[in-house]
Amino acid sequence: MTTLLDVVRYVRGISPKELTIMGLDSRVEVGPQTDAEQAKVTVNRVLIATYPSARVVAKASQDKSNLLITGLPMFPYAVDRLTGIDLTRTRLLSKNYICSFYIGSPYIAARNGLADALVEALEMNSTRNFEIAGDYSDAIPFGRICEPASTYNHSGFANSVAQKMGLEHVVFTGDLDAEVRQVLVTVGPYMDIPEIMEAMRRDVTTLVTGELAPEVRLFACEEGMNTLELGAFVTEEPGMRRLRHQLILEYTDLKVDFSDSLTYYKSLKPYEVKT
Repeated sequence: MTTLLDVVRYVRGISPKELTIMGLDSRVEVGPQTDAEQAKVTVNRVLIATYPSARVVAKASQDKSNLLITGLPMFPYAVDRLTGIDLTRTRLLSKNYICSFYIGSPYIAARNGLADALVEALEMNSTRNFEIAGDYSDAIPFGRICEPASTYNHSGFANSVAQKMGLEHVVFTGDLDAEVRQVLVTVGPYMDIPEIMEAMRRDVTTLVTGELAPEVRLFACEEGMNTLELGAFVTEEPGMRRLRHQLILEYTDLKVDFSDSLTYYKSLKPYEVKT
């Protein structure tokens, strides 16, 4: 018999608290909070998803899951009341006795975590870690500095990345004709100006990540950094899929499923309207 406490301890074991950044600790968001209470909750079926959208929560309910594990939080910040979609999701989880566990930022840097899984999906060669200051440590391996498997300019590299990730488009800024040299691979929307500056100090000229804030994208472009943004949830998906396989191997009595967190938007090219 596997309990909620067993799963929480296992996940925290493969993504230690010491790797936390930006206050994004792992936590049970919906469900019992103490070890004693969690030890009383039996888990038979787990659903893993990058983001706990309304569709994902509904699937957990329909599948009769006991536990939903997500790569992004349902509640990024403390709230004093629930409204709208937050209230709907929480009610659905509680009504069906489903606990929700946010794996936290440690899984980004962890060995075989989100960053390593993305590098593997891109079929790149990691040469060293890209470290930043964390909440509990001065050096967190937040990203991976890589070399491309072949010689590319950025036009060819962007096309290769899109094909490997199954994307219709990527957001690019920089020089399409410049040769790709050292590439920093990171996940999610966490890159900020200090990280861009540190990457440039390490002779990184290309960044592959999830999303950049407009001011960060502008700064990177003005400073000569080439950036490829793959979109919301895309960079986390390979690592969350890997987590499913890890849990299946660790707990043979559990039924563990995965639900895609799809990016629905499309980039449309403007066209001339004939009158």
